Amino acid sequence: MTEPSRGGRPLTGPQRLQQMHFSFAAERVLSASLQIDVYSPIAAGKHTAAEIAAAAGASERGTRMLLDALAGFELLTKREGRYELSADAARYLVRGNPEYLGTFLASDRLWNAWGHLADAVREGKPTLSSSQKEVAEDFFPVLVRTLHITNSEPAQHLAARLLCPGAKRGLRVLDIGCGSGVWSIAIAKADSEARVTAFDYARVLETTRQYVERDGVGSRYEFEPGNLREAEFPERRFDLVILGNIVHGEGEASARDLFARIHRALDAGGRLAIIDMIPNEERTGPLFALLFALNMLVNTDAGGTYTLSEYRTWLTAAGFARIETLDIQSHSPAIVATKE
Repeated sequence: MTEPSRGGRPLTGPQRLQQMHFSFAAERVLSASLQIDVYSPIAAGKHTAAEIAAAAGASERGTRMLLDALAGFELLTKREGRYELSADAARYLVRGNPEYLGTFLASDRLWNAWGHLADAVREGKPTLSSSQKEVAEDFFPVLVRTLHITNSEPAQHLAARLLCPGAKRGLRVLDIGCGSGVWSIAIAKADSEARVTAFDYARVLETTRQYVERDGVGSRYEFEPGNLREAEFPERRFDLVILGNIVHGEGEASARDLFARIHRALDAGGRLAIIDMIPNEERTGPLFALLFALNMLVNTDAGGTYTLSEYRTWLTAAGFARIETLDIQSHSPAIVATKE
Protein backbone atom coordinates (compact mmCIF):
# COMPACT_ATOMS: atom_id res chain seq x y z
CA MET A 1 0.00 0.00 0.00
CA THR A 2 1.32 3.43 -0.87
CA GLU A 3 2.11 5.81 1.95
CA PRO A 4 -0.51 8.53 2.63
CA SER A 5 2.01 11.27 1.85
CA ARG A 6 5.52 11.85 0.64
CA GLY A 7 7.64 14.45 2.36
CA GLY A 8 4.59 15.82 4.14
CA ARG A 9 2.70 16.38 0.88
CA PRO A 10 -0.61 14.64 0.17
CA LEU A 11 -0.48 12.03 -2.57
CA THR A 12 -1.84 13.13 -5.94
CA GLY A 13 -2.38 11.66 -9.38
CA PRO A 14 -1.74 7.96 -9.92
CA GLN A 15 -0.30 7.45 -6.42
CA ARG A 16 -3.51 8.73 -4.82
CA LEU A 17 -5.60 6.54 -7.12
CA GLN A 18 -3.44 3.51 -6.35
CA GLN A 19 -3.87 4.12 -2.63
CA MET A 20 -7.64 4.44 -3.02
CA HIS A 21 -7.77 1.23 -5.08
CA PHE A 22 -5.83 -0.70 -2.45
CA SER A 23 -7.74 0.69 0.53
CA PHE A 24 -9.81 -2.52 0.70
CA ALA A 25 -6.78 -4.18 2.29
CA ALA A 26 -7.36 -2.60 5.70
CA GLU A 27 -10.85 -4.12 5.99
CA ARG A 28 -9.62 -7.52 4.84
CA VAL A 29 -6.75 -7.48 7.34
CA LEU A 30 -9.11 -6.66 10.21
CA SER A 31 -11.72 -9.20 9.16
CA ALA A 32 -9.19 -12.02 8.64
CA SER A 33 -7.50 -11.33 11.96
CA LEU A 34 -10.86 -11.75 13.70
CA GLN A 35 -11.95 -14.79 11.71
CA ILE A 36 -8.64 -16.50 12.57
CA ASP A 37 -8.61 -14.83 16.01
CA VAL A 38 -5.02 -13.82 16.60
CA TYR A 39 -5.96 -11.55 19.52
CA SER A 40 -7.12 -14.09 22.09
CA PRO A 41 -3.84 -16.07 22.00
CA ILE A 42 -1.86 -12.88 22.62
CA ALA A 43 -4.17 -11.98 25.51
CA ALA A 44 -3.53 -15.50 26.86
CA GLY A 45 0.26 -15.08 26.81
CA LYS A 46 1.30 -16.21 23.32
CA HIS A 47 3.59 -13.58 21.81
CA THR A 48 5.65 -15.02 18.95
CA ALA A 49 4.34 -15.70 15.46
CA ALA A 50 4.93 -19.43 15.93
CA GLU A 51 3.00 -19.51 19.23
CA ILE A 52 0.11 -17.43 17.90
CA ALA A 53 -0.09 -19.46 14.67
CA ALA A 54 -0.22 -22.73 16.59
CA ALA A 55 -2.95 -21.43 18.90
CA ALA A 56 -4.97 -20.08 15.96
CA GLY A 57 -4.51 -23.20 13.83
CA ALA A 58 -2.90 -21.22 11.00
CA SER A 59 0.37 -21.28 9.09
CA GLU A 60 3.33 -19.57 10.71
CA ARG A 61 4.26 -17.78 7.47
CA GLY A 62 0.76 -16.36 6.93
CA THR A 63 0.30 -15.51 10.58
CA ARG A 64 3.58 -13.60 10.72
CA MET A 65 2.63 -11.52 7.69
CA LEU A 66 -0.82 -10.81 9.12
CA LEU A 67 0.62 -9.85 12.52
CA ASP A 68 3.12 -7.51 10.88
CA ALA A 69 0.31 -5.79 8.98
CA LEU A 70 -1.65 -5.41 12.22
CA ALA A 71 1.43 -3.83 13.77
CA GLY A 72 1.52 -1.44 10.82
CA PHE A 73 -2.09 -0.51 11.56
CA GLU A 74 -1.10 -0.06 15.24
CA LEU A 75 -3.50 -2.72 16.48
CA LEU A 76 -0.45 -4.62 17.70
CA THR A 77 3.02 -3.60 18.79
CA LYS A 78 6.11 -5.60 17.88
CA ARG A 79 9.48 -5.68 19.57
CA GLU A 80 12.19 -8.26 18.93
CA GLY A 81 9.74 -10.64 17.32
CA ARG A 82 7.17 -10.47 20.13
CA TYR A 83 3.68 -9.08 19.61
CA GLU A 84 1.51 -7.26 22.15
CA LEU A 85 -2.04 -5.94 21.95
CA SER A 86 -2.72 -2.24 21.57
CA ALA A 87 -5.22 -0.68 23.98
CA ASP A 88 -7.96 -0.78 21.34
CA ALA A 89 -7.26 -4.40 20.41
CA ALA A 90 -7.28 -5.47 24.05
CA ARG A 91 -10.58 -3.70 24.67
CA TYR A 92 -12.56 -4.43 21.50
CA LEU A 93 -11.03 -7.42 19.70
CA VAL A 94 -10.46 -10.11 22.33
CA ARG A 95 -13.27 -12.64 22.42
CA GLY A 96 -15.21 -12.72 25.67
CA ASN A 97 -14.57 -9.08 26.56
CA PRO A 98 -17.74 -7.10 27.34
CA GLU A 99 -17.01 -4.60 24.53
CA TYR A 100 -16.00 -7.20 21.91
CA LEU A 101 -16.78 -5.97 18.39
CA GLY A 102 -15.43 -8.95 16.49
CA THR A 103 -18.72 -10.71 15.75
CA PHE A 104 -19.77 -7.82 13.51
CA LEU A 105 -16.35 -6.78 12.22
CA ALA A 106 -15.44 -10.33 11.15
CA SER A 107 -18.56 -10.72 9.04
CA ASP A 108 -18.29 -10.72 5.24
CA ARG A 109 -21.86 -9.45 4.85
CA LEU A 110 -20.94 -5.87 3.93
CA TRP A 111 -17.96 -7.04 1.87
CA ASN A 112 -20.21 -9.24 -0.24
CA ALA A 113 -22.80 -6.50 -0.73
CA TRP A 114 -20.23 -3.85 -1.69
CA GLY A 115 -18.72 -6.27 -4.20
CA HIS A 116 -21.84 -5.63 -6.27
CA LEU A 117 -21.74 -1.82 -6.02
CA ALA A 118 -21.43 -1.28 -9.78
CA ASP A 119 -24.47 -3.47 -10.39
CA ALA A 120 -26.42 -1.61 -7.70
CA VAL A 121 -25.52 1.74 -9.28
CA ARG A 122 -26.75 0.48 -12.67
CA GLU A 123 -29.99 -0.88 -11.23
CA GLY A 124 -30.59 1.74 -8.51
CA LYS A 125 -31.17 -0.99 -5.92
CA PRO A 126 -29.40 -4.00 -4.38
CA THR A 127 -28.69 -6.93 -6.66
CA LEU A 128 -28.09 -9.20 -3.67
CA SER A 129 -30.98 -8.95 -1.27
CA SER A 130 -32.27 -10.55 1.91
CA SER A 131 -35.85 -10.47 3.10
CA GLN A 132 -36.73 -7.98 5.81
CA LYS A 133 -37.40 -10.91 8.13
CA GLU A 134 -33.96 -12.43 7.49
CA VAL A 135 -32.24 -9.12 8.17
CA ALA A 136 -34.25 -8.58 11.36
CA GLU A 137 -33.59 -12.04 12.74
CA ASP A 138 -30.01 -12.66 11.64
CA PHE A 139 -28.23 -9.34 11.09
CA PHE A 140 -29.79 -6.76 13.40
CA PRO A 141 -29.16 -8.63 16.69
CA VAL A 142 -25.43 -8.70 15.83
CA LEU A 143 -25.38 -5.12 14.55
CA VAL A 144 -27.11 -3.59 17.56
CA ARG A 145 -24.55 -5.02 19.97
CA THR A 146 -21.82 -3.24 18.01
CA LEU A 147 -23.80 -0.01 17.79
CA HIS A 148 -24.41 -0.07 21.54
CA ILE A 149 -20.68 0.23 22.16
CA THR A 150 -20.18 2.82 19.41
CA ASN A 151 -23.09 5.03 20.46
CA SER A 152 -22.92 4.86 24.26
CA GLU A 153 -21.03 8.15 24.68
CA PRO A 154 -23.04 10.12 22.06
CA ALA A 155 -26.23 8.83 23.75
CA GLN A 156 -25.07 10.26 27.06
CA HIS A 157 -24.35 13.61 25.40
CA LEU A 158 -27.82 13.62 23.81
CA ALA A 159 -29.47 12.86 27.16
CA ALA A 160 -27.54 15.68 28.82
CA ARG A 161 -28.64 18.15 26.12
CA LEU A 162 -32.29 17.07 26.19
CA LEU A 163 -32.46 16.97 29.99
CA CYS A 164 -30.64 20.20 30.73
CA PRO A 165 -31.37 21.90 34.07
CA GLY A 166 -35.01 22.91 34.29
CA ALA A 167 -36.17 20.49 31.58
CA LYS A 168 -39.28 18.41 32.15
CA ARG A 169 -38.75 15.10 33.98
CA GLY A 170 -40.86 11.97 34.02
CA LEU A 171 -40.71 11.78 30.22
CA ARG A 172 -42.86 9.30 28.33
CA VAL A 173 -40.45 8.02 25.71
CA LEU A 174 -40.97 6.01 22.52
CA ASP A 175 -37.78 4.49 21.13
CA ILE A 176 -38.56 3.40 17.55
CA GLY A 177 -36.24 0.80 16.05
CA CYS A 178 -34.64 0.76 19.47
CA GLY A 179 -32.02 -1.94 18.86
CA SER A 180 -30.09 -2.33 22.09
CA GLY A 181 -31.93 0.65 23.57
CA VAL A 182 -28.69 2.63 23.78
CA TRP A 183 -30.32 6.03 23.18
CA SER A 184 -33.29 5.58 25.51
CA ILE A 185 -31.21 3.88 28.21
CA ALA A 186 -29.21 7.09 28.51
CA ILE A 187 -32.46 9.05 28.88
CA ALA A 188 -33.79 6.61 31.49
CA LYS A 189 -30.58 6.91 33.50
CA ALA A 190 -30.66 10.72 33.36
CA ASP A 191 -34.39 10.88 34.20
CA SER A 192 -35.20 8.47 37.00
CA GLU A 193 -38.93 8.97 36.45
CA ALA A 194 -38.92 8.37 32.69
CA ARG A 195 -40.87 5.47 31.24
CA VAL A 196 -39.91 3.99 27.87
CA THR A 197 -41.76 2.06 25.21
CA ALA A 198 -39.19 0.11 23.17
CA PHE A 199 -40.41 -0.64 19.63
CA ASP A 200 -38.64 -3.04 17.25
CA TYR A 201 -38.86 -6.50 15.71
CA ALA A 202 -39.61 -9.19 18.29
CA ARG A 203 -36.23 -10.89 17.78
CA VAL A 204 -34.39 -7.60 18.30
CA LEU A 205 -36.38 -6.85 21.46
CA GLU A 206 -34.85 -9.97 23.01
CA THR A 207 -31.53 -8.15 22.83
CA THR A 208 -33.06 -4.90 24.09
CA ARG A 209 -34.33 -6.66 27.21
CA GLN A 210 -30.82 -7.88 28.00
CA TYR A 211 -29.36 -4.39 27.84
CA VAL A 212 -32.05 -2.56 29.81
CA GLU A 213 -31.90 -5.19 32.55
CA ARG A 214 -28.11 -5.00 32.63
CA ASP A 215 -28.30 -1.22 33.03
CA GLY A 216 -30.88 -1.41 35.80
CA VAL A 217 -33.74 0.37 34.03
CA GLY A 218 -35.78 -2.64 32.88
CA SER A 219 -38.64 -2.01 35.31
CA ARG A 220 -39.44 1.24 33.49
CA TYR A 221 -39.58 -0.31 30.01
CA GLU A 222 -42.44 -1.71 27.97
CA PHE A 223 -41.73 -3.72 24.83
CA GLU A 224 -43.81 -3.42 21.70
CA PRO A 225 -42.93 -5.67 18.73
CA GLY A 226 -43.77 -4.49 15.23
CA ASN A 227 -42.70 -2.98 11.93
CA LEU A 228 -42.11 0.78 12.01
CA ARG A 229 -43.47 1.11 8.47
CA GLU A 230 -46.85 -0.24 9.53
CA ALA A 231 -47.32 0.75 13.16
CA GLU A 232 -49.94 3.26 14.27
CA PHE A 233 -48.65 4.72 17.51
CA PRO A 234 -51.10 5.96 20.20
CA GLU A 235 -52.01 9.61 19.72
CA ARG A 236 -50.63 12.28 22.08
CA ARG A 237 -49.04 9.60 24.25
CA PHE A 238 -45.36 10.59 24.31
CA ASP A 239 -43.10 13.49 25.32
CA LEU A 240 -40.07 12.24 23.40
CA VAL A 241 -39.67 9.97 20.38
CA ILE A 242 -36.22 8.70 19.40
CA LEU A 243 -35.10 7.62 15.92
CA GLY A 244 -31.54 6.44 16.49
CA ASN A 245 -29.92 5.65 13.13
CA ILE A 246 -33.24 4.64 11.57
CA VAL A 247 -34.09 7.17 8.85
CA HIS A 248 -31.19 6.20 6.58
CA GLY A 249 -32.93 2.86 6.02
CA GLU A 250 -36.04 4.60 4.65
CA GLY A 251 -36.70 6.52 1.45
CA GLU A 252 -38.34 9.94 1.35
CA ALA A 253 -41.91 8.65 1.19
CA SER A 254 -41.42 6.30 4.12
CA ALA A 255 -39.62 8.95 6.20
CA ARG A 256 -42.34 11.52 5.59
CA ASP A 257 -45.04 9.04 6.55
CA LEU A 258 -43.15 8.04 9.70
CA PHE A 259 -42.66 11.68 10.76
CA ALA A 260 -46.41 12.33 10.37
CA ARG A 261 -47.29 9.33 12.55
CA ILE A 262 -44.75 10.40 15.16
CA HIS A 263 -46.19 13.93 15.18
CA ARG A 264 -49.60 12.48 16.03
CA ALA A 265 -48.05 10.33 18.77
CA LEU A 266 -46.43 13.29 20.51
CA ASP A 267 -48.17 15.41 23.11
CA ALA A 268 -48.04 19.20 22.83
CA GLY A 269 -44.46 20.35 23.36
CA GLY A 270 -43.17 16.86 22.63
CA ARG A 271 -39.92 16.37 20.78
CA LEU A 272 -38.58 14.04 18.11
CA ALA A 273 -34.84 13.32 18.30
CA ILE A 274 -33.20 12.03 15.11
CA ILE A 275 -29.68 10.65 15.09
CA ASP A 276 -28.27 9.80 11.68
CA MET A 277 -25.55 10.49 9.10
CA ILE A 278 -26.07 13.98 7.62
CA PRO A 279 -24.16 15.13 4.52
CA ASN A 280 -23.67 18.81 3.77
CA GLU A 281 -26.06 20.58 1.42
CA GLU A 282 -23.86 20.02 -1.66
CA ARG A 283 -23.30 16.37 -0.71
CA THR A 284 -19.52 16.79 -0.86
CA GLY A 285 -18.86 15.64 2.71
CA PRO A 286 -18.44 14.44 5.34
CA LEU A 287 -17.07 11.39 3.55
CA PHE A 288 -18.63 8.93 6.01
CA ALA A 289 -22.14 10.22 5.27
CA LEU A 290 -21.51 9.94 1.51
CA LEU A 291 -20.15 6.41 1.77
CA PHE A 292 -23.03 5.40 4.00
CA ALA A 293 -25.46 6.50 1.31
CA LEU A 294 -23.78 3.96 -0.98
CA ASN A 295 -24.03 1.41 1.81
CA MET A 296 -27.79 1.93 1.69
CA LEU A 297 -27.75 1.58 -2.09
CA VAL A 298 -26.19 -1.88 -1.92
CA ASN A 299 -28.34 -2.99 1.01
CA THR A 300 -31.78 -1.33 0.71
CA ASP A 301 -34.30 -0.51 -2.00
CA ALA A 302 -34.85 3.11 -0.98
CA GLY A 303 -32.54 4.13 1.88
CA GLY A 304 -29.92 6.88 1.84
CA THR A 305 -28.51 9.79 3.82
CA TYR A 306 -30.29 13.12 3.87
CA THR A 307 -29.27 16.75 4.27
CA LEU A 308 -30.47 19.02 7.04
CA SER A 309 -32.59 21.00 4.57
CA GLU A 310 -34.33 17.78 3.49
CA TYR A 311 -35.08 16.92 7.10
CA ARG A 312 -36.39 20.44 7.71
CA THR A 313 -38.73 20.20 4.72
CA TRP A 314 -40.10 16.81 5.69
CA LEU A 315 -40.47 17.64 9.39
CA THR A 316 -42.19 20.96 8.68
CA ALA A 317 -44.62 19.20 6.34
CA ALA A 318 -45.38 16.74 9.14
CA GLY A 319 -46.38 19.64 11.42
CA PHE A 320 -43.28 20.23 13.54
CA ALA A 321 -42.84 23.88 14.48
CA ARG A 322 -39.24 24.20 15.66
CA ILE A 323 -36.25 22.27 14.32
CA GLU A 324 -32.77 22.57 15.81
CA THR A 325 -29.52 20.63 15.97
CA LEU A 326 -27.58 19.48 19.02
CA ASP A 327 -23.90 18.61 19.14
CA ILE A 328 -23.63 15.10 20.61
CA GLN A 329 -19.94 14.62 19.74
CA SER A 330 -20.67 12.10 17.02
CA HIS A 331 -20.34 11.93 13.23
CA SER A 332 -23.32 14.30 12.84
CA PRO A 333 -25.42 16.48 15.15
CA ALA A 334 -28.75 15.24 16.43
CA ILE A 335 -31.84 16.85 14.92
CA VAL A 336 -34.56 17.78 17.42
CA ALA A 337 -38.01 18.76 16.17
CA THR A 338 -40.69 20.09 18.54
CA LYS A 339 -44.48 19.84 18.27
CA GLU A 340 -46.37 22.96 19.33
